[in-house]
Amino acid sequence: MNTTATSYDWKTHTPFPEPTWELEGVECNNKIYLIGGISNAWGAKSGWIPNRMVYEFNPATDQWTRKVNVPDVMHHMAVTEYNGDLYCFGGYRTPNTGPDDWLPVANAMKYSPTKDSWTEIAPLPFARGAASATTLNGEIYIAGGSYACRRKNESEAKPLAPHTSTNELLAYNPITNSYTTCAPMLTARNHHVLEALNGKLYAMGGRVGSSNAFTFTNKIDLVEEYDPTDDTWWPKSKMLAAHGGMLSCIHNGAIYVSGGDAIKMIEKYDAQIDKWTVVAELPQARLGGSGGCINGRLYVMTGHLRTPTGSQPVGDNISLDISNC
Repeated sequence: MNTTATSYDWKTHTPFPEPTWELEGVECNNKIYLIGGISNAWGAKSGWIPNRMVYEFNPATDQWTRKVNVPDVMHHMAVTEYNGDLYCFGGYRTPNTGPDDWLPVANAMKYSPTKDSWTEIAPLPFARGAASATTLNGEIYIAGGSYACRRKNESEAKPLAPHTSTNELLAYNPITNSYTTCAPMLTARNHHVLEALNGKLYAMGGRVGSSNAFTFTNKIDLVEEYDPTDDTWWPKSKMLAAHGGMLSCIHNGAIYVSGGDAIKMIEKYDAQIDKWTVVAELPQARLGGSGGCINGRLYVMTGHLRTPTGSQPVGDNISLDISNC
Protein backbone atom coordinates (compact mmCIF):
# COMPACT_ATOMS: atom_id res chain seq x y z
CA MET A 1 0.00 0.00 0.00
CA ASN A 2 1.21 3.52 -0.82
CA THR A 3 1.98 5.22 2.49
CA THR A 4 1.38 8.85 1.52
CA ALA A 5 -1.28 10.45 3.70
CA THR A 6 -3.44 11.38 0.69
CA SER A 7 -3.53 7.95 -0.97
CA TYR A 8 -5.80 6.04 1.38
CA ASP A 9 -9.15 5.23 -0.17
CA TRP A 10 -11.44 5.75 2.80
CA LYS A 11 -15.09 5.04 2.05
CA THR A 12 -17.87 6.98 3.77
CA HIS A 13 -20.90 5.10 5.12
CA THR A 14 -24.14 6.09 6.81
CA PRO A 15 -23.16 8.18 9.84
CA PHE A 16 -23.80 7.00 13.38
CA PRO A 17 -27.23 8.43 14.29
CA GLU A 18 -26.16 10.05 17.58
CA PRO A 19 -22.67 11.62 17.55
CA THR A 20 -20.82 10.34 20.59
CA TRP A 21 -17.57 8.77 21.76
CA GLU A 22 -16.16 6.01 23.97
CA LEU A 23 -18.66 3.50 22.59
CA GLU A 24 -17.56 -0.12 22.85
CA GLY A 25 -17.36 -1.70 19.40
CA VAL A 26 -17.56 -5.45 18.83
CA GLU A 27 -17.99 -7.65 15.75
CA CYS A 28 -20.69 -10.35 15.77
CA ASN A 29 -22.25 -12.27 12.88
CA ASN A 30 -20.78 -9.92 10.25
CA LYS A 31 -22.24 -6.89 11.99
CA ILE A 32 -20.73 -4.29 14.30
CA TYR A 33 -22.35 -3.38 17.61
CA LEU A 34 -21.65 -0.11 19.43
CA ILE A 35 -22.54 -0.02 23.12
CA GLY A 36 -22.62 2.64 25.84
CA GLY A 37 -20.59 5.76 25.23
CA ILE A 38 -20.37 9.38 26.37
CA SER A 39 -22.41 12.02 24.58
CA ASN A 40 -20.81 15.29 25.64
CA ALA A 41 -17.37 16.76 25.21
CA TRP A 42 -14.66 15.98 27.76
CA GLY A 43 -14.49 17.73 31.12
CA ALA A 44 -14.63 15.49 34.18
CA LYS A 45 -15.10 18.28 36.71
CA SER A 46 -18.06 19.68 34.75
CA GLY A 47 -19.67 16.26 34.48
CA TRP A 48 -19.73 13.49 31.88
CA ILE A 49 -22.98 12.38 30.25
CA PRO A 50 -22.84 8.59 29.77
CA ASN A 51 -25.65 6.87 27.92
CA ARG A 52 -27.21 3.42 27.53
CA MET A 53 -27.40 3.14 23.75
CA VAL A 54 -26.93 -0.03 21.73
CA TYR A 55 -26.72 0.19 17.93
CA GLU A 56 -26.23 -2.50 15.29
CA PHE A 57 -24.52 -1.64 12.00
CA ASN A 58 -24.99 -3.95 9.01
CA PRO A 59 -22.26 -3.31 6.40
CA ALA A 60 -24.23 -5.30 3.80
CA THR A 61 -27.09 -2.78 3.89
CA ASP A 62 -25.19 0.24 5.26
CA GLN A 63 -27.88 0.65 7.93
CA TRP A 64 -27.98 1.33 11.67
CA THR A 65 -30.60 -0.26 13.92
CA ARG A 66 -31.26 0.92 17.48
CA LYS A 67 -31.47 -1.96 19.95
CA VAL A 68 -32.67 -2.27 23.53
CA ASN A 69 -30.73 -0.11 25.98
CA VAL A 70 -28.02 -1.29 28.33
CA PRO A 71 -29.81 -1.93 31.67
CA ASP A 72 -27.55 0.50 33.58
CA VAL A 73 -25.99 3.81 32.59
CA MET A 74 -22.34 2.88 32.22
CA HIS A 75 -19.40 3.60 29.97
CA HIS A 76 -15.96 2.08 29.36
CA MET A 77 -17.08 -1.53 29.68
CA ALA A 78 -14.88 -4.40 28.46
CA VAL A 79 -16.88 -6.06 25.67
CA THR A 80 -16.28 -9.15 23.55
CA GLU A 81 -18.20 -11.71 21.52
CA TYR A 82 -18.62 -15.37 22.46
CA ASN A 83 -20.80 -17.92 20.69
CA GLY A 84 -23.00 -15.26 19.10
CA ASP A 85 -23.58 -13.25 22.28
CA LEU A 86 -21.88 -10.11 23.60
CA TYR A 87 -20.37 -10.11 27.09
CA CYS A 88 -19.79 -6.84 28.97
CA PHE A 89 -17.65 -6.49 32.11
CA GLY A 90 -17.20 -3.58 34.51
CA GLY A 91 -17.21 0.06 33.45
CA TYR A 92 -17.95 3.36 35.16
CA ARG A 93 -21.20 4.87 36.44
CA THR A 94 -22.56 7.98 38.12
CA PRO A 95 -21.60 8.17 41.81
CA ASN A 96 -24.32 8.60 44.43
CA THR A 97 -23.12 12.13 45.14
CA GLY A 98 -20.99 14.66 43.33
CA PRO A 99 -20.24 15.15 39.63
CA ASP A 100 -20.69 12.37 37.12
CA ASP A 101 -17.11 11.14 37.35
CA TRP A 102 -15.77 7.67 36.56
CA LEU A 103 -16.87 5.46 39.46
CA PRO A 104 -15.87 1.83 38.65
CA VAL A 105 -18.41 -1.00 38.91
CA ALA A 106 -18.19 -4.80 39.00
CA ASN A 107 -21.34 -5.38 36.93
CA ALA A 108 -21.25 -8.03 34.21
CA MET A 109 -23.93 -8.71 31.59
CA LYS A 110 -24.65 -10.72 28.47
CA TYR A 111 -26.46 -9.33 25.44
CA SER A 112 -28.23 -11.61 22.95
CA PRO A 113 -28.46 -10.01 19.47
CA THR A 114 -31.02 -12.59 18.34
CA LYS A 115 -33.32 -11.92 21.31
CA ASP A 116 -32.34 -8.26 21.73
CA SER A 117 -32.19 -8.77 25.49
CA TRP A 118 -29.78 -8.46 28.42
CA THR A 119 -29.03 -10.98 31.18
CA GLU A 120 -26.97 -10.44 34.32
CA ILE A 121 -24.01 -12.78 34.84
CA ALA A 122 -21.63 -13.20 37.77
CA PRO A 123 -20.04 -9.85 38.68
CA LEU A 124 -16.31 -9.25 38.55
CA PRO A 125 -14.37 -9.99 41.77
CA PHE A 126 -13.78 -6.25 42.17
CA ALA A 127 -14.92 -3.11 40.36
CA ARG A 128 -12.92 -1.73 37.47
CA GLY A 129 -13.43 0.16 34.22
CA ALA A 130 -11.52 0.61 30.96
CA ALA A 131 -10.43 -3.04 31.02
CA SER A 132 -10.23 -5.07 27.82
CA ALA A 133 -11.71 -8.47 26.98
CA THR A 134 -11.37 -11.15 24.32
CA THR A 135 -12.22 -14.81 23.79
CA LEU A 136 -9.77 -17.72 23.59
CA ASN A 137 -10.30 -21.49 23.82
CA GLY A 138 -13.85 -21.26 25.12
CA GLU A 139 -13.09 -18.72 27.85
CA ILE A 140 -13.36 -14.95 28.05
CA TYR A 141 -10.30 -13.14 29.33
CA ILE A 142 -10.58 -9.76 31.04
CA ALA A 143 -7.31 -7.88 31.52
CA GLY A 144 -6.37 -4.71 33.35
CA GLY A 145 -8.54 -1.66 33.86
CA SER A 146 -8.53 0.95 36.60
CA TYR A 147 -10.21 1.34 39.95
CA ALA A 148 -10.77 4.37 42.17
CA CYS A 149 -8.32 5.00 44.98
CA ARG A 150 -9.72 5.35 48.50
CA ARG A 151 -8.13 6.13 51.80
CA LYS A 152 -7.74 3.62 54.58
CA ASN A 153 -11.01 2.87 56.39
CA GLU A 154 -13.12 4.40 53.59
CA SER A 155 -15.83 1.99 52.43
CA GLU A 156 -16.34 3.75 49.10
CA ALA A 157 -14.20 5.96 46.90
CA LYS A 158 -15.19 9.60 46.85
CA PRO A 159 -16.28 11.39 43.65
CA LEU A 160 -13.34 12.63 41.57
CA ALA A 161 -10.99 10.27 43.43
CA PRO A 162 -7.86 9.48 41.42
CA HIS A 163 -7.60 6.07 39.79
CA THR A 164 -4.87 3.49 39.63
CA SER A 165 -4.47 0.64 37.16
CA THR A 166 -4.53 -3.09 37.76
CA ASN A 167 -2.54 -5.82 36.00
CA GLU A 168 -5.06 -8.55 36.89
CA LEU A 169 -6.03 -11.14 34.29
CA LEU A 170 -9.28 -13.06 34.78
CA ALA A 171 -10.66 -15.98 32.80
CA TYR A 172 -14.46 -16.12 32.75
CA ASN A 173 -16.11 -19.45 31.90
CA PRO A 174 -19.51 -18.85 30.26
CA ILE A 175 -20.63 -22.41 31.07
CA THR A 176 -19.94 -22.30 34.81
CA ASN A 177 -20.50 -18.53 35.11
CA SER A 178 -17.35 -18.22 37.21
CA TYR A 179 -13.93 -16.54 37.17
CA THR A 180 -10.41 -17.88 37.52
CA THR A 181 -7.45 -15.65 38.37
CA CYS A 182 -4.53 -16.03 35.97
CA ALA A 183 -0.98 -14.71 36.03
CA PRO A 184 -1.06 -10.89 36.06
CA MET A 185 0.21 -8.78 33.19
CA LEU A 186 3.74 -7.47 33.52
CA THR A 187 2.38 -3.91 33.29
CA ALA A 188 -0.77 -2.62 34.98
CA ARG A 189 -2.75 -0.68 32.38
CA ASN A 190 -6.15 0.60 31.25
CA HIS A 191 -7.57 1.80 27.92
CA HIS A 192 -5.48 -0.88 26.20
CA VAL A 193 -6.51 -3.52 23.68
CA LEU A 194 -6.51 -7.28 24.21
CA GLU A 195 -6.60 -9.61 21.22
CA ALA A 196 -6.37 -13.39 20.84
CA LEU A 197 -4.23 -14.74 18.01
CA ASN A 198 -2.60 -18.13 17.36
CA GLY A 199 -3.63 -19.47 20.77
CA LYS A 200 -2.17 -16.55 22.73
CA LEU A 201 -3.29 -13.20 24.12
CA TYR A 202 -1.74 -9.84 23.29
CA ALA A 203 -2.12 -6.81 25.56
CA MET A 204 -1.15 -3.66 23.70
CA GLY A 205 -0.67 -0.03 24.63
CA GLY A 206 -3.08 1.73 26.95
CA ARG A 207 -2.56 4.07 29.88
CA VAL A 208 -0.91 3.72 33.27
CA GLY A 209 -2.29 5.46 36.32
CA SER A 210 -5.74 6.99 35.94
CA SER A 211 -8.22 6.20 33.16
CA ASN A 212 -8.89 9.86 32.42
CA ALA A 213 -6.52 11.11 29.71
CA PHE A 214 -6.66 14.62 31.14
CA THR A 215 -5.60 13.81 34.71
CA PHE A 216 -2.98 11.53 36.32
CA THR A 217 -2.08 9.22 33.45
CA ASN A 218 0.46 8.42 30.74
CA LYS A 219 -0.10 6.43 27.56
CA ILE A 220 2.31 3.59 26.82
CA ASP A 221 3.61 1.55 23.87
CA LEU A 222 4.30 -1.71 25.73
CA VAL A 223 3.16 -5.07 24.33
CA GLU A 224 2.90 -8.34 26.23
CA GLU A 225 2.05 -11.88 25.12
CA TYR A 226 0.21 -14.36 27.34
CA ASP A 227 0.47 -18.12 26.83
CA PRO A 228 -2.39 -19.94 28.57
CA THR A 229 -0.57 -23.27 28.36
CA ASP A 230 1.94 -22.21 31.00
CA ASP A 231 0.12 -19.15 32.44
CA THR A 232 3.00 -16.83 31.56
CA TRP A 233 3.35 -13.30 30.16
CA TRP A 234 6.30 -12.27 27.99
CA PRO A 235 7.33 -8.81 26.68
CA LYS A 236 7.21 -8.28 22.91
CA SER A 237 8.24 -5.53 20.50
CA LYS A 238 6.88 -2.11 21.36
CA MET A 239 4.24 -0.37 19.29
CA LEU A 240 5.48 2.37 16.99
CA ALA A 241 3.69 4.99 19.10
CA ALA A 242 2.12 5.11 22.52
CA HIS A 243 -1.64 4.63 22.21
CA GLY A 244 -4.57 4.72 24.62
CA GLY A 245 -8.27 4.44 23.87
CA MET A 246 -7.73 2.93 20.41
CA LEU A 247 -9.64 0.26 18.50
CA SER A 248 -8.24 -3.03 17.26
CA CYS A 249 -9.21 -5.98 15.10
CA ILE A 250 -7.73 -9.10 13.53
CA HIS A 251 -7.50 -9.68 9.81
CA ASN A 252 -5.58 -12.33 7.87
CA GLY A 253 -3.49 -13.45 10.84
CA ALA A 254 -2.41 -10.00 12.00
CA ILE A 255 -3.59 -7.44 14.57
CA TYR A 256 -4.50 -3.92 13.44
CA VAL A 257 -4.58 -1.00 15.87
CA SER A 258 -6.19 2.27 14.86
CA GLY A 259 -5.89 5.75 16.35
CA GLY A 260 -6.32 6.48 20.04
CA ASP A 261 -5.32 9.59 21.99
CA ALA A 262 -5.50 11.74 18.86
CA ILE A 263 -3.07 9.58 16.83
CA LYS A 264 -3.70 9.17 13.09
CA MET A 265 -1.54 6.13 12.36
CA ILE A 266 -2.90 2.62 11.85
CA GLU A 267 -0.41 -0.05 12.88
CA LYS A 268 -0.20 -3.73 11.98
CA TYR A 269 1.37 -6.32 14.26
CA ASP A 270 2.70 -9.57 12.81
CA ALA A 271 2.99 -11.89 15.81
CA GLN A 272 4.90 -14.52 13.84
CA ILE A 273 7.91 -12.25 13.44
CA ASP A 274 7.13 -9.86 16.33
CA LYS A 275 7.12 -6.81 14.06
CA TRP A 276 5.07 -3.59 13.80
CA THR A 277 4.48 -1.61 10.59
CA VAL A 278 2.43 1.48 9.73
CA VAL A 279 -0.08 0.58 7.02
CA ALA A 280 -2.35 3.64 6.81
CA GLU A 281 -3.50 6.87 8.40
CA LEU A 282 -6.87 8.13 9.53
CA PRO A 283 -8.22 11.19 7.72
CA GLN A 284 -8.49 12.87 11.13
CA ALA A 285 -6.98 11.96 14.47
CA ARG A 286 -9.56 11.09 17.10
CA LEU A 287 -9.98 9.84 20.62
CA GLY A 288 -12.50 7.29 21.86
CA GLY A 289 -13.44 5.91 18.45
CA SER A 290 -14.98 2.48 17.85
CA GLY A 291 -15.38 0.00 15.02
CA GLY A 292 -14.14 -3.36 13.81
CA CYS A 293 -13.15 -5.40 10.77
CA ILE A 294 -15.70 -7.05 8.46
CA ASN A 295 -14.78 -8.81 5.20
CA GLY A 296 -11.36 -7.19 4.94
CA ARG A 297 -12.53 -3.64 5.67
CA LEU A 298 -11.51 -1.72 8.78
CA TYR A 299 -14.42 0.37 10.06
CA VAL A 300 -13.69 3.44 12.14
CA MET A 301 -16.75 4.93 13.81
CA THR A 302 -17.61 7.84 16.11
CA GLY A 303 -15.10 9.30 18.57
CA HIS A 304 -14.34 12.92 19.31
CA LEU A 305 -12.11 15.38 17.54
CA ARG A 306 -10.02 17.90 19.41
CA THR A 307 -10.73 21.53 18.57
CA PRO A 308 -9.18 24.84 19.72
CA THR A 309 -11.96 25.10 22.33
CA GLY A 310 -12.03 21.48 23.55
CA SER A 311 -13.50 18.56 21.65
CA GLN A 312 -16.46 17.59 19.53
CA PRO A 313 -18.22 14.19 19.45
CA VAL A 314 -18.76 12.94 15.90
CA GLY A 315 -20.88 10.37 14.08
CA ASP A 316 -18.21 9.39 11.53
CA ASN A 317 -18.51 5.99 9.87
CA ILE A 318 -15.69 5.31 7.44
CA SER A 319 -13.90 2.18 6.25
CA LEU A 320 -10.66 1.21 4.54
CA ASP A 321 -9.80 -1.94 2.59
CA ILE A 322 -6.92 -3.58 4.49
CA SER A 323 -6.96 -6.86 2.59
CA ASN A 324 -3.65 -6.01 0.90
CA CYS A 325 -1.99 -4.28 3.85
